[in-house]
Amino acid sequence: MRKILFPTLFAATLFLANIATTKTESASKTATNKKAVSAKQLQCEVYGYVIDKDPKGLNVRSAPNGKASIVGKLNKGESGIEVTVIGSSNKWLQIKDAQSPDNDAKELYEGMGWVYAAMIGTSTRGYDTGKVKLYKSPDKKGGTVGTIPKETEVKLTGCRDSWAKVGYKGKQGWLARDDQCGASMTTCP
Repeated sequence: MRKILFPTLFAATLFLANIATTKTESASKTATNKKAVSAKQLQCEVYGYVIDKDPKGLNVRSAPNGKASIVGKLNKGESGIEVTVIGSSNKWLQIKDAQSPDNDAKELYEGMGWVYAAMIGTSTRGYDTGKVKLYKSPDKKGGTVGTIPKETEVKLTGCRDSWAKVGYKGKQGWLARDDQCGASMTTCP
């Protein structure tokens, strides 16, 4: 009996050690992947609104990709859904909360999630000059790539700090905080 018991216990110990090693390696790979995603993510705080025309609404996902699980939906039936954007990664925006622009500011989504950037817009502010500058980089010292007329809707493609990366008529550039208007139903002064 001792001859059979010892090899069986030895094999069981090796089996359990192998499982523990595999779990540790898997956890390590997961942590490395999370670091890689977060390293590519830019933090910010800008405001925008849903421009998605799909009657089914805009999916809010758990991660910045189209295969990630859906954690919420911003229904198209709600007009002018406004979102707070807190990060960007590739062609995705991380949002925190979404609400209607009505006087009651009804919460439509609470928490954080990811939406496809092409479905979120912002507008330029209305100034006496009639236009705002579109910068090459999120810094006023970097020069401009052109201008955008005041009170014009643009697609939000990314963000960094208080800067909004936008697309307008084939141009990509950055809008300074003072030139952004994240309100969908009204114009900003």
